[in-house]
Amino acid sequence: MRGHDFRYWMLGTALATGVLMSMTGVALAQDAATPVAPATEPAASQDATQVSPRSRAEALIYGLDGQTKDVAAGLALLETAAAQGDLPSQTSLGNMLLWGGPLPADPARGEALLSEAAAAGDSEAKLVLGRQLIGGWAIPRDLDRGKGLLEELVAKGDPKAEVALAEFYLYGTGLPKDWEKAKALAEAAADKGDGQGIWKYGEMLMWSERDPKGAEAILNRAGELGAGQAYATLAEGAMYGYLGGGSVSRAKFEGYAEKARAAGNQRIEVLDAIRQMWGISMRADGPKTVEELTQASNAGNREAARYLLGLLRDGNGLNIQKDRAAAEALLKDHPELFTDSERAAMQLSIDVAKRRDPKGIAASAAVVQSRRADLSQAAAEDLFKAAPNVVIYVLQEDLKAKGLYSGKLDGLAGPLTLRGMNKLCKTVPGGLNCTDGILSRKTVGALLVNP
Repeated sequence: MRGHDFRYWMLGTALATGVLMSMTGVALAQDAATPVAPATEPAASQDATQVSPRSRAEALIYGLDGQTKDVAAGLALLETAAAQGDLPSQTSLGNMLLWGGPLPADPARGEALLSEAAAAGDSEAKLVLGRQLIGGWAIPRDLDRGKGLLEELVAKGDPKAEVALAEFYLYGTGLPKDWEKAKALAEAAADKGDGQGIWKYGEMLMWSERDPKGAEAILNRAGELGAGQAYATLAEGAMYGYLGGGSVSRAKFEGYAEKARAAGNQRIEVLDAIRQMWGISMRADGPKTVEELTQASNAGNREAARYLLGLLRDGNGLNIQKDRAAAEALLKDHPELFTDSERAAMQLSIDVAKRRDPKGIAASAAVVQSRRADLSQAAAEDLFKAAPNVVIYVLQEDLKAKGLYSGKLDGLAGPLTLRGMNKLCKTVPGGLNCTDGILSRKTVGALLVNP
């Protein structure tokens, strides 16, 4: 079976294995929804009076720079600084409010704070707000305003804005697909030393099979510019036959895997485990796959721990059996590899996956309903993977409440349920695929977090 065929055969098993492959533009576009990472100025190396209010607040909220985590104190400091007109603090608080986490989500207030900071000239606020207004993930879309904010930054030569706008043209999220514009913007950012845009362009080019040699060259350049993810992308393409086909492509895996590891990319251990699990260029061995992922997790690899947890919880339908006790032990033994919200969401996914009988599904659905406000998009998608019937049951309850479904609450995605989901999907922001993609993890996850 050639790499291309094998890769698409893998789609049929993806829900069972938890494979996190960036296969399509739709999947990749989710990266654009990721909140901007908090500032992490090294407080320990500076006098406390020289550290910005935002940095001091985020150090407390997230436990950074050797600070003892104190979310309440950090939020109080951030609120005070924002109220006093500190633009970075307004931007940080606004970004948090879009998504929730350290505090309850309040997208309307988040947008207001970001708009105020953007109007006062804060570039990061313009970037966050511009991406959101085009993507429509947390706030309603306003394409003209969002595009205007990003183009204003691009005109000033901001590489982050160039990358952001390139992604929208590359994936067709909000804006029409235009690979030429995407490439031009990504190249402009690369000229300034930012390889993120050409990494994503090269990744899409590689999976499209339009120009394997060109894609490989672009991805190598992205890696040389510091985008270490590009080497993991190249390794993944190599193992699936996208870098010259067959044995020629697979022979390149080890070289790119070595570069990815040298760049500190943790995902390469997951790719190596996938090769072991499915027998790509080696004999398939499920137990050895678990062993390798366990060793990587014990060594502090967060990517490996997340992948292993899903694999233990769900099995892979072939050579790895479900072991939910081991999944729970992984959460307990390695709290440092998961955030508090991740750990809670993963424990929830394990709990609701345990029972598949009608009463159990109904009981689990009630638990999910009580925890919905705490779910992120990623957690909702993972929950659907772990317990699809439970999530469909929850959505059926939503549909009944909105008059969009008159059938039984059974957790089955029958014609009436799908019709109701399609109608509900069209009311949710984010450019979801409400027809043939209605049961995709991205779409179902969005329906779950937007009741």
